[in-house]
Amino acid sequence: MLRTLPTKTLSAEPQIAITRTFVAEHRTALCNAADRIAGEAGTAHVLRLMSMLREAPRLDRTMRLRLVNLHRLLSLEPVIEAYEPNFSTWVFLDPASEEVENLCPLTDRLYDLLIDISHLDAEWEKQALDLPAQKAA
Repeated sequence: MLRTLPTKTLSAEPQIAITRTFVAEHRTALCNAADRIAGEAGTAHVLRLMSMLREAPRLDRTMRLRLVNLHRLLSLEPVIEAYEPNFSTWVFLDPASEEVENLCPLTDRLYDLLIDISHLDAEWEKQALDLPAQKAA
């Protein structure tokens, strides 16, 4: 009997592997935080990113932008910018609240993930640039 191979395989690329791990560990917190800040649109953003990560063989530009936008959302960057078009729809959080105490470390971890991804990109780029310099055996 023949087995069908799965069409959606896990990738060996480290960027997507660490991103999947991060999202798997923090999915509930990410959804809750995005919902608290931006409502259903925030939750939809996180769920779409999770769906894209499940199906992707590598971390592409779209997913990277979604991660950066999620960080912007969680760090309340658009709220700080005076020209944000949806400024009136944002929820203002009490800095002393438990929500903010949970949001700050989550945002910091997401930032650390973005830094890790960029370092891995630099390593991959360096290896690719070194390939022509290597001699064949």
